[in-house]
Amino acid sequence: MCQLPAIRPARTAAIVASWTCLLATAFGATTVQADDAPDLLTDPFHVAVGTFIISTEPTVQLNGETVRGDRVNFENVLGGGDATRVRLDADWRFGDSQRHKIRAIGFAMSRERRKTIDEEIEWGGDTYPVNAQLEAELKFSVLELAYEYAFLRRDTYELGGTIGLHYTTFDAALRAESTSTGQSLDLSNEASVNAPLPVVGLRGLWKLPANLYVDAQAQFFALSIDEYDGSLTDYRLMLTWQPKSWLGLGIGYNGFKVDVDVEKDRFDGSLDWTYNGPMIFYSASF
Repeated sequence: MCQLPAIRPARTAAIVASWTCLLATAFGATTVQADDAPDLLTDPFHVAVGTFIISTEPTVQLNGETVRGDRVNFENVLGGGDATRVRLDADWRFGDSQRHKIRAIGFAMSRERRKTIDEEIEWGGDTYPVNAQLEAELKFSVLELAYEYAFLRRDTYELGGTIGLHYTTFDAALRAESTSTGQSLDLSNEASVNAPLPVVGLRGLWKLPANLYVDAQAQFFALSIDEYDGSLTDYRLMLTWQPKSWLGLGIGYNGFKVDVDVEKDRFDGSLDWTYNGPMIFYSASF
């Protein structure tokens, strides 16, 4: 029987350890014939949905008409506010050679919090004073559609190249209507940007004993065109246990960074966003 240490670890480590324990227990309790299990290297469709336990560093600069705004770290401003986060991965393998794939990724996160700030913030042409009752909101989503070709393919592994498009949507808002001393304020600024960023990358998939699969992926692209000047990096490592078509469990780690300077009507400034951390997910392959 798998037991966790008596000393309570950090939240992230505890959840990852619990999930690993669950997988280990499942391996010991379940025996699946190889012929009955799906094969992620040949199945036409694969879908995975999960959640992240992430640390983030979103830094947003919003300039006013005549004033250059501060670079505000929303992680510091938001602190431990409410958060939702979900990720969906899906791919379709097609063609007689089984080397071609269409892959889709969707990730969404939102956070909001009310907080009394202890330092002055210049953002969007307004000054948010010390002791302002600040309402901060952050929404972020990524959609990707990519084509993948396996240039090296064997019975137990494949290595392929990908090319596609990341479409990033981002909304940030700071509002203040009063201070802790009762002073009345009327401050509200929002930043909104939709950034289409093409990506290229490499992806490898390895089949291990006991219906285990290792999936490793890295993507990168830099872009400078019209009102956008930025770069994107995305890497991911996952371990999936897929004993049945509709029963798959996995753990993984994902790191993502987007750095964009924008000059548009609704957002004149910069966005630096980094998130990284472990993920747990359910998968199906058929």
